[in-house]
Amino acid sequence: MKKLFFYLSFCLLIWSGYSQNLYPDLFDGSSGITNSYGAWGTMNYIREQGIDVTDKGTITFYHPDMAASLRPTVFFISGWGREYTSYDKFFKYVASLGYNVVNIYNLNPGHIPVSYQNSLDMMQQAVNTYSAWIDTTKVALMGHSYGAGSTIWLGEHVFDPNGLNWGSQGKFIMIFAPWLSFLVTDTDLQNYPAGVKLLMIQSCDDLHDGGPNYNTDPRALRAVYELINIPDSEKDFVTIFSDQDPNHTYTYNSQTYSYVANHYVCYTDFTDGQNNPYDALDVYSSNRLFNAMADYVFEGNVNAKNVALGNGSNEQIDMGTMPDLAVTDYYITTRPESVYEYKCSENQPGTWGNPDIWKLQDYCDDADGDGHIDALSVKNQALAQFNVYPIPATKLIHIEIVGHDEPIEMLNINNVEGKTVLKFTNPDFQNIDISSLTPGRYFVQIKTKKGQWVKKIVVSP
Repeated sequence: MKKLFFYLSFCLLIWSGYSQNLYPDLFDGSSGITNSYGAWGTMNYIREQGIDVTDKGTITFYHPDMAASLRPTVFFISGWGREYTSYDKFFKYVASLGYNVVNIYNLNPGHIPVSYQNSLDMMQQAVNTYSAWIDTTKVALMGHSYGAGSTIWLGEHVFDPNGLNWGSQGKFIMIFAPWLSFLVTDTDLQNYPAGVKLLMIQSCDDLHDGGPNYNTDPRALRAVYELINIPDSEKDFVTIFSDQDPNHTYTYNSQTYSYVANHYVCYTDFTDGQNNPYDALDVYSSNRLFNAMADYVFEGNVNAKNVALGNGSNEQIDMGTMPDLAVTDYYITTRPESVYEYKCSENQPGTWGNPDIWKLQDYCDDADGDGHIDALSVKNQALAQFNVYPIPATKLIHIEIVGHDEPIEMLNINNVEGKTVLKFTNPDFQNIDISSLTPGRYFVQIKTKKGQWVKKIVVSP
């Protein structure tokens, strides 16, 4: 009888997803992060049995292994066709820090108006079902790919103080390799609920399913990022870079992998139809930045902001031995729109019978093909202009500001990958020294309290 009881108890633990000793092993071939942001927490997890919602999808709930109490909660919207198993290790990581995760898996991702509403309905159902756990005053929206794009529309609804008013004591959006944010207009973004923090993360080699075309045109992500009514100080746009250094590979199941910043860098590497384990890109980018963001927003630790939303601070971009993150207030892509499967300037009227679901194509113009959106937002269109000369330049450039008397807060020179290579405070606009730059294309970025604007320059030998 005792043996039977032990066997049933063991099966129950396996069924519920309880794990005693999983956390310390990252399965990533790296040493991981043993302290500070990104290190695993001290709590084990419980994964409740999934709730299948008829014709909508599945809700999977993770929470810390403790007595029921209201905890800050992450609502994570899965990518297209990806159930919780694709993100399981990340969900366990979140629970180890003492937070809940509600995973929303949608059965109808291609039917955008229906699937967005279904996700919202399932989120509300989760709150009702797990009311003893979910603290709706502290809420994060997260997602990957299709799910990442949907978070902008969802945030508009759940964070609205005249609507559900979730996140009244802390709210943020953190998204990975986002698809287009459908059903959202420029007016929606300009009237976005106040107090939301935003971290938008893309991968430099984001190939769609490993095919010939890249996935979503970064101009589409920039249109959302620039138009959304979130102060620059409370949002960042982050790029993760691949690491092809042969000394930084890792081995799993007798196969050697490099750290590839592709569409699936988010929590799991999807290769040859298999969900492979974490690699160090996941640990150092996803885990570390989430940990800092949660500490800043949910726990009120202002020091954590320098990691989560550090505007390119050393603490934010540090990826150990791997290439640093690039963190910018705008994004430059050197690739033409033609290489992207989902283009910024095109609507998607033929996409699964969804009429007119992409609302921001008018904010995607790149007339000169320099990779920079010509008119990113309404606030930037109203700015005065500035001229840079000579072009091409060698050692010095000069800047002439026309029709503008706002004090300049920052002047950066960024490379084509969006990384800041020179930064100036209180610059002498008539003699800006660029002699340290190697020949090539760069972008001069000027910021004032009213916004920012950018000009392309060419440095010659």
